Amino acid sequence: MAPVIRILLPRLVQPCEEFFFGGYVYYSDLEIIIYFTNFSTEKTQFERKRCEIDNVVYGCYDKRRHYLNKKVLKRYNNIVIIDHNIEPKIKDVYLNGKQVDLADCIVILYDYEKIVNSEVKWEFDDMFSKLQSLIQNQDDQSNIMCSEPLIMCPSWLASSMFIQHIINYINIIHWAVMSVKRNRKISIKHGNLLLSILMDIFLGYLALHYLAQYKNELSTILMGMLEKLINMLYFLLKWLMGAPAGLKLNNAFNKMLGKYFSYHVQLWWLFLDVSGEKFDHILHLYYYLGYLGFTFQAAVISDMISVATFHSYCIYVYAARMFNIQVSGLIALMRFFVGRKYNPLRGSIDSCEYSNQELFVGTVAFTILLLLLPTTTMYYIVFTLFRMLSLLVQYALAKLIYILQTLPLYVVSLWLLRSPKVAGNILLEVIDSKKGSPLSIRLILFNKSIFYLVNNFCPPVEKPKKLEWASILSNILRGKQIL
Repeated sequence: MAPVIRILLPRLVQPCEEFFFGGYVYYSDLEIIIYFTNFSTEKTQFERKRCEIDNVVYGCYDKRRHYLNKKVLKRYNNIVIIDHNIEPKIKDVYLNGKQVDLADCIVILYDYEKIVNSEVKWEFDDMFSKLQSLIQNQDDQSNIMCSEPLIMCPSWLASSMFIQHIINYINIIHWAVMSVKRNRKISIKHGNLLLSILMDIFLGYLALHYLAQYKNELSTILMGMLEKLINMLYFLLKWLMGAPAGLKLNNAFNKMLGKYFSYHVQLWWLFLDVSGEKFDHILHLYYYLGYLGFTFQAAVISDMISVATFHSYCIYVYAARMFNIQVSGLIALMRFFVGRKYNPLRGSIDSCEYSNQELFVGTVAFTILLLLLPTTTMYYIVFTLFRMLSLLVQYALAKLIYILQTLPLYVVSLWLLRSPKVAGNILLEVIDSKKGSPLSIRLILFNKSIFYLVNNFCPPVEKPKKLEWASILSNILRGKQIL
C-alpha cells in the first residue's frame, strides 16, 4: 500500500509570472509529509538551501514554462510542480526522482502570515506543530531555558515585602532584557509586562495625588490610628485579666501574664512615640517611592503593618511557646502514666517502669499543667487570631502586587482585535475532492480562548506563597509558630 503524501502549502496572495517554494520532506512507513515553509519570486535562495540540506523539497510555478525542463527535473530529487492561482493546485509530484500518483496526495493550504506571527504554541498533531516550528525557526530555541534570577533574596531579608518586591522587580526587568536580546523580538509576555508597569505607575500616581490632599495631616492620622490600636490592645488585655466570657481562670497566673504582656505593649508604644519625630521623614520617603508604582506603595504598607503590629506578634510568640510547652508536657505525662516514654535516639515510644516517687511528681506536674492550660489557651487563641489577621492582610497585599504585575492588558487587547499573534485553534475545510486529483484542504486559524491566553502568557513573576491551611491548622493545634 502506497503511503499517503501530505503537502502543506502556503496560500498565495497575488498571482505572478513565476513563483518558487522551498521546504522539507519527511518520510515514514505510513505517510510522507512535505512542508513548504518558504516562497519567493526568486529561485536562487532555494537553490542555495538545497545544497545544504538533504531532505529539501523544491516547488515551482512558471507561467512561461521556460524554467520547467528536463534538466531541472533531473537536478532535483524532490520537486512539486504547481498550477498557480490564489489557491495553488498540484500538477505533478516527484519524490526521489520518481513521479507520484496524485490520488495519494492531500494538499493542505495554510495562511503563512498568520502562522509566522502566531505566538501560541500549538498543541495539536505533530504535523501542524512541526510546521509551526519550521516556519518560526523554533528548533534551535526549543531547549533554551529562561534565564536564572539575577538576584536571590537573602533569608534574613525575606520578612520585608518591600525588599522582596525590589529584588523581584530587578529580576523581571533582567528577564525581559535578556529574552528580547536572545529572541530579537518583543513577545506577548513582554507586552503584558510593559503595559502592567505603565498601569502600575498610573495607579501609583493617582494614589499619591489623592494622598497629597492630606499630606500635612497624614502623620497625625497614622499616629492616631496606632494609638487607637494600642489602646484597644490594652482594653483586650484587661478583659482577659478578668473573667473573659465568664470563664474561671487561674487568677494569679492570669494577672502575671496580663501584666507581662501589658509591659511589652507599653514598651512598644514608647518606642513608636519616640520614633514619631522621624515618622515624617518615613512618609516623605514613601511619597517619593510611590512614584515607582502602586505595587511599591503596597509593599511599603505591608512592611508598615508588620512594624505596627510587632508587639502583638511578640505576645503571640510567647503565648504559642507556653502553649506548646504545656501541651507537649501533658502528652509526655500521659505516656508516663501508662508506663511509656519517648526515645529520641530511636525516634520511638519505649516501655519503662517508674517508681512511686516518680509517679507522684508526675501526677503533681500533670495537675499543675492541666489547671494552667485554660489560661494559656485563652491568650494563645486571642493573639493567634491577631497573627492570622495580620498574615491575611499581608497575603492580600502580596496577591494585589502579583495581580498588578501580571495584568493581561496586552493579550486581551490582541484577543479583542483578532490579532494573528493569538491564533492557535485550527479548522480544516475541504476545498476540492475530485477523483484522481489531490484532496485539497484549507487550514483556517482561529484565536485561542481568553482564559488560555491569560494563563499561558503571564510574565514569569514570582508568585506569593500560598497559605497552606492544613499546615497552619496543624501548627495552631500543636502551638508551633506560624511564619
